[in-house]
Amino acid sequence: MSELKYWLWLSQALGAGARVDEIVAAYPDPGILYSETRTGRAASGVFTKAQLDRLEKCPLTNAENSINLCKRNNWGILTPMSADYPESLRTLPDMPLALFFDGDAGFINKTVCIGVVGTRNPTPEGVELTRSISFDIASAGITVVSGGAIGIDCASHEGALSAGGKTVCVMGCGLGTRYLVQNEHLRSLISKNGVLLTEYPPFAPAGRTTFPLRNRIISGLSEGLLVVEAGEKSGSLITARYALQQGRDVFAVPGSVLSDAYVGTNRLIKDGARVVTGAGDIIFSLKLRFPDLIGEIPREGAKPVPASENPVFAVTAQKEENKVKTEKAAKKREAPLSLGEKEKKVYSFIDCEPVYFDDLCALTGFNAGDVSFAVTVLEIEGLIECSGGRAYKAKA
Repeated sequence: MSELKYWLWLSQALGAGARVDEIVAAYPDPGILYSETRTGRAASGVFTKAQLDRLEKCPLTNAENSINLCKRNNWGILTPMSADYPESLRTLPDMPLALFFDGDAGFINKTVCIGVVGTRNPTPEGVELTRSISFDIASAGITVVSGGAIGIDCASHEGALSAGGKTVCVMGCGLGTRYLVQNEHLRSLISKNGVLLTEYPPFAPAGRTTFPLRNRIISGLSEGLLVVEAGEKSGSLITARYALQQGRDVFAVPGSVLSDAYVGTNRLIKDGARVVTGAGDIIFSLKLRFPDLIGEIPREGAKPVPASENPVFAVTAQKEENKVKTEKAAKKREAPLSLGEKEKKVYSFIDCEPVYFDDLCALTGFNAGDVSFAVTVLEIEGLIECSGGRAYKAKA
């Protein structure tokens, strides 16, 4: 217990994404670091002044509170001293010093992982292809790693689960956070058939920087990264950059040069990413390196049942259908011309069913400040109302 709380203290003091390799080398026991004076810490030469300040200001009680929250919710914690800590992350200069998980984290070190990422606004063809490829690679015994977001991420998790395979969802917020409520059922399935993983403490909210930072874990866990449908400024390209920096293979699905949906993936291919037109391209490549861990390419015709027809995803499918109905209804409502562009976009995602604040941030891509200002304007204009719990719905 005492060792665990000091790892959590150091993790929370330095923050996500900090370069820690030199720090861990100098202080393999964070308990000793905690007891060290500022002068002694400074003399080690591995801390910046800002980091020394943060070490002094971060109370140990934060770590103790995180441990208690995990106990109450039956969540686990991994540190570099844990046997189940992912071996592939240990070599990263910015490896997470603490990982919180819901599910079974023990299988990660026993399987080969592939990251699958892409746009949050995919074409139907992109969703179908992602589910199919994820289904096939999971059928071959490969673990699918993604971020649990709407779009390509969801399709990759669903494909893996449909095959009865394992999947890892790396979250950009703490366990228990009310984020992307429409995906709660999917996350529950993942926790029972894989693992939810995050470096953020329980109930820590999502923010502007949390998702780009979590992307290094998606690529770091994986032997290779598949990018499906990435636009010119897609966050998936951040994950691809991390993968290249970490020495991972990058795979990409090619698309029409006339489509904005494939600008990012086509550029990756132009820069040297491996072309993927089916799961066999990935499975064959990895089977040469891991013959004992990867099975055969699934037989032709073995495809995932569409989520809408699969009882496993009944709730998810229903929520996707409701989301489509909400978006269609929103498009029918005319936003006043006096609204700014951001207010109009936020308004387009609010209908008669309550939508949570965090979901509005994710759906619009705006930061919390912009969404907060937008909903305030919309309330003043009498267009929406708060239905409690920071959820908003359109006024009748």
